Amino acid sequence: MDLPVSLNKTSGVPIYVQLEQQIRLLIRSGRLKAGDPMPTVRELAVDLAINYNTVARVYRDLQREGALSLKRGIGTFISEQAAVSPLPAKNLSSLEEKARELIDLAQEAGFTREQLQRFLDMKWKEAAHER
Repeated sequence: MDLPVSLNKTSGVPIYVQLEQQIRLLIRSGRLKAGDPMPTVRELAVDLAINYNTVARVYRDLQREGALSLKRGIGTFISEQAAVSPLPAKNLSSLEEKARELIDLAQEAGFTREQLQRFLDMKWKEAAHER
């Protein structure tokens, strides 16, 4: 099984964080549903050309929080608990539209992908601090 995951090894954001966030988004968007099988740790590590231990850590963390369930001898699956409240398609569509607009603006302003990520990280932290 190929997961639609794209990692940026030069972004400064740890690979395990990128992978974990992208799997969560796939679940929240409904692209991964309860009961769907996940690739094995080894398969995903090879597919993404990353360390086996990185994938194992992500799976372990997601399993601990209830997003993944391990069935010994069978595999790892999206848990029933994780897929209870997916992000409504309308919200996801709106978010994707705004993301495209932001990317276009950043490119017009001459931002690199890394600069845009740092900018968003800073704004995310500011917004979290204000709450």
